[in-house]
Amino acid sequence: MIPPIATTFPDLLEHASGHGERIFLPRRRAQLAEPISFARFAADTDALAAALLDLGIGHGDRVGLVAENRYEWLLVDQALASIGAIDVPRGSDTSPAEMQFILDHSGCTVAFADDDRVANEIARARERLPRISRIVVMQERTDVPGAVALGDLMRRGAHLLEHDHERLRAARAAVRPDDLLTIVYTSGTTADPKGVMLTHHNVLHNVHTVTGVLQITGDDSFLSVLPAWHMYERIMDYLALATGAQLVYTDRRRIKEDLAAVRPTVFAAVPRIWEMLHDAIVGHSLKANGLRGSLLRQALRLARLVGGRRAHMGQRLMHAGIRPIVLEKVLGMFGGRLRLCVSGGGALPRHVDETLLGIGLPLLNGYGLTETSPVASVRLPHQREPGHIGPPLPHTRIEARRPDGTPCSRGETGVLWIQGPQVMRGYYQNPRKTAEVLTADGWFNSGDLGHTDALGNTWITGRAKDTIVLAGGENVEPEPVETILKTSPLIEQAVCVGQDQKGLGALLVPHAESLEHVVPRAEWDVRDGQIHGKRVHSRLRAELDRLLVRENGARPCDRVTTFRVLAEPLTPENGLLTQTLKVRRHVVAERYARVIGTMFTGS
Repeated sequence: MIPPIATTFPDLLEHASGHGERIFLPRRRAQLAEPISFARFAADTDALAAALLDLGIGHGDRVGLVAENRYEWLLVDQALASIGAIDVPRGSDTSPAEMQFILDHSGCTVAFADDDRVANEIARARERLPRISRIVVMQERTDVPGAVALGDLMRRGAHLLEHDHERLRAARAAVRPDDLLTIVYTSGTTADPKGVMLTHHNVLHNVHTVTGVLQITGDDSFLSVLPAWHMYERIMDYLALATGAQLVYTDRRRIKEDLAAVRPTVFAAVPRIWEMLHDAIVGHSLKANGLRGSLLRQALRLARLVGGRRAHMGQRLMHAGIRPIVLEKVLGMFGGRLRLCVSGGGALPRHVDETLLGIGLPLLNGYGLTETSPVASVRLPHQREPGHIGPPLPHTRIEARRPDGTPCSRGETGVLWIQGPQVMRGYYQNPRKTAEVLTADGWFNSGDLGHTDALGNTWITGRAKDTIVLAGGENVEPEPVETILKTSPLIEQAVCVGQDQKGLGALLVPHAESLEHVVPRAEWDVRDGQIHGKRVHSRLRAELDRLLVRENGARPCDRVTTFRVLAEPLTPENGLLTQTLKVRRHVVAERYARVIGTMFTGS
């Protein structure tokens, strides 16, 4: 547990240095093995902090941090936090226009860049960023004219500390719990990014409570895959730093390989990653032949029934018998040491939740937002029921409210409001948007739809602003419909559309390998970014009709009346997903406006 004295990040850093030569980071980045001890991390942070003070960066200054998961990211983050400066983080794949907006709006005076490419993009925008006085490239050396290399700063800072520690001590002593730690701009599921202001107290309270609830200790090993700038990943990094645990960097391409090689005890990911791991298991079962394939498919069917609490006694006995023969081997794909798996950052599809629980993964479904530092609730380690996101964290309240602001009754769906020590101070330089979501007494309007049950657990059902209103006045929440569609082995991604239309439409991305099994590629007619072909559409139409039925919780208005099949998946690289793999609905609507138009006009 974190000592009560760690009320600021300078306190936390001092506590972490006490772990000495224990290895904190076995890898400097995902593909570079270079063990970093807690002692080295503390010493490097001291050196960089001293150099930052020498550059004139101090308490309350905003500093851009445009980089990916790596040792240097956490080093810069903690050096800034330790002297009361405020980091403004973003990924290195941020578009130049968005990067310029964030650096300008937040008033950054210095920008750290992942590499020379990012530094050059910032440099090209310098005329429109008059407050940026310096660019620091997070490398040993740089070829960008006028930029400073992080390696040179580190050496400068180490030299300064040989003669003067007092300036650094004084800067750290001046940091207070209510000081801003970071301004994190929302990831872009809506058109305008907003700068979420979080204090040292906001984030450290979240670290304290999550450590206790999840029982994190120095014996844990975290596998880190999410974007470093996102609060979901940052809280995991801080948990490891605070408890003396190990933090191992990986990336999306290496997840399956590193789960087996690193054998972590804690792995946190967004729902899309859990979907991909689930789909890989199901896809493997579909391709497996003979008795082996048959047993695996039967085991997965039983796992979902058991995980979903729908299995009768005979099925539970069959599951118990087949588990050591088949499912233990599936668990081996995850390394065999996982004691906590966490899904957060979006809605976890019910079928994925059920199947992974039935396989035996200790999967906890959590909930939160950047505005809540980020965790608001999480399913507890002893809870094995799918669907819900557990109770609120200690000292946190979650309340479903009706449109008139009155509290909903148990089981009644409303907009979820959150109150607790982790709730943000507001949106930077945006009082109008702040007033729209934050009340004077600290209640935050999440914009999520959900309810609480009789046991105090919270359930999420959708996003208020994503609701599709059909021409007949029916309200359709797209996420539950999309989740049902993605239970098909043939459908990898789905986005529902149809505002003001007579019926619901969907953009579908097929699971290519599975679709190829039932419709040979020779019969795919790929043109204009879509997959046409009579058999492709007929097979997918049958899947939609099979899935969107009352037994699966679908209403008549949830039926997809028209659809198109996209040849290109939605990814962060093409701008259709956020870095935490949530659909950027407004971008999809803009990008595919013509396609969507043809769905409803028939042209």
